[in-house]
Amino acid sequence: MKYAKTREVKSPQRGTKESAGLDFYIPTGFSQIIKPGESALIPSGIHVKIPTGTMLEVRNKSGVASKLGLLVGAEIIDSDYQGEVHLNVWNVSNKNVQINEGEKLVQMILIPILLPVLEESIIEELYVEETERGAGGFGSTGKN
Repeated sequence: MKYAKTREVKSPQRGTKESAGLDFYIPTGFSQIIKPGESALIPSGIHVKIPTGTMLEVRNKSGVASKLGLLVGAEIIDSDYQGEVHLNVWNVSNKNVQINEGEKLVQMILIPILLPVLEESIIEELYVEETERGAGGFGSTGKN
């Protein structure tokens, strides 16, 4: 997957050779305090050429989420997006969180996707046979 930098920032990279996610970093010169209950949209300085038939999914870094209380907001980057990738995080802790240049903030995973052609149907023709679950949802399975 090709990428280009438009700011001074560390290149995305895996923590280990078998890490699923690519770590994205805070650009040089960027510093921000995120207050409890607030979100931030942080420019990454990175543009990516996402292959057709895939998407980049933004995921939490376990340490950032568990230690700082920052959780990912916007999670999907489509293959036809050509702008700078931004990192959206929410502070779900009860403390101010300081983020600084050079820190790992989120990870991204390249995921294959299906692009189905949608075809509208009437409800009576949508399900040919009833499944064991049927229309049950919200904790309906596993109950006697």
